[in-house]
Amino acid sequence: MKKLSLMISIIFLCGALMALNPLTTSGSGEEDPAGHNLLTFVVPFEAGGGTDIFGRFFTPYFSDQMEGNPLVQVENIPGGGSITGTNEFAQSKPKDGSHLLTSSASSHIPYMLDQSSVNYDFKNMKPIIGSPMGGVVYTTPEKAEQFREDLTSFEEPLYYAGISPSGLDLVTLLSYEVLDLNFHGVLGYGGRGPSRVAFEQGESNLDYQTTSAYNNNVKPLVENGTAEPLYSLGQIDQNGDLVRDPQFPELPTVEEVYIDQYGEAPSGEVWEAYKQMVNAAYTLNKVIWVHEDAPVESIARLQDGAEGIRQDEDFIENSETVLEGYDVLSGDALQKQIDEAFNVSESSKTLIQDYLLEKYDLDITEL
Repeated sequence: MKKLSLMISIIFLCGALMALNPLTTSGSGEEDPAGHNLLTFVVPFEAGGGTDIFGRFFTPYFSDQMEGNPLVQVENIPGGGSITGTNEFAQSKPKDGSHLLTSSASSHIPYMLDQSSVNYDFKNMKPIIGSPMGGVVYTTPEKAEQFREDLTSFEEPLYYAGISPSGLDLVTLLSYEVLDLNFHGVLGYGGRGPSRVAFEQGESNLDYQTTSAYNNNVKPLVENGTAEPLYSLGQIDQNGDLVRDPQFPELPTVEEVYIDQYGEAPSGEVWEAYKQMVNAAYTLNKVIWVHEDAPVESIARLQDGAEGIRQDEDFIENSETVLEGYDVLSGDALQKQIDEAFNVSESSKTLIQDYLLEKYDLDITEL
């Protein structure tokens, strides 16, 4: 327990220290311009966010598990909802195996939907290690009771506070569309934290939070009777089916809610688009990549390190808190998940592009 507390303290201290020093290192060895003893993790967000914490959590383990125990540093390149830093990694960073990218759903969704500002292609990158994440939709206890009795009975729309319809909010918005829920989305909030505050202040009555934020910030609201969960956004299994989130086994999926309300399973283009977005945004939420053109021996060294990390007892213990207990993927299993997650059909892509344009006046192909 002391070891776990120390690890968590180090992670959050790293974020605080970034204001003074934008690069942090761990491990042993000397700098090597060829990248043999120095790895740089590019994080396309500000320090202190979820993707930054994810990347920094892995740095000491890559140092410990890789041949030569390289130094590992983090370089934050924020901007454009992760697109700026991801573009820079793809176009400008060395392809000698010394630089890696930490991506998230905010990088995956614009790529899948052909957002015009995206100048990177994940097909030109090799995945090293990845992890899922979950999400829970919740409302007020009064609205939850009405929702469960008849979700089509809302004469006045439910108000949802979000960030951007083309980011992680897209999955939640599609879940509302699958359920044919009467809702009004108020977009433009600065993050999931501000959107939760909007719920707490009564500016909205419908919200979602990812696993960590839900457990830390929403469960207390549930316990004091001011919020109630409706469903989890779910995970996609190996058969392509939507299943309950392993971290929220007591919560139904969107599919279960639909069946309970309408007496049949959901179907159609919106349903298929929802499942594809869940796969790319939650079942595969974060990935660490290297350039596909990196030397074969460098890629093998990173892959071997990833396998070592997955079996490291200290990593397994600490990941229960930092990664919320979700299993990490590497090797063939990770590549298979990526192939399935990013294989969005043209019909789903067109549907989502049209949906964003018609409902939110957002032409993602011109963004």
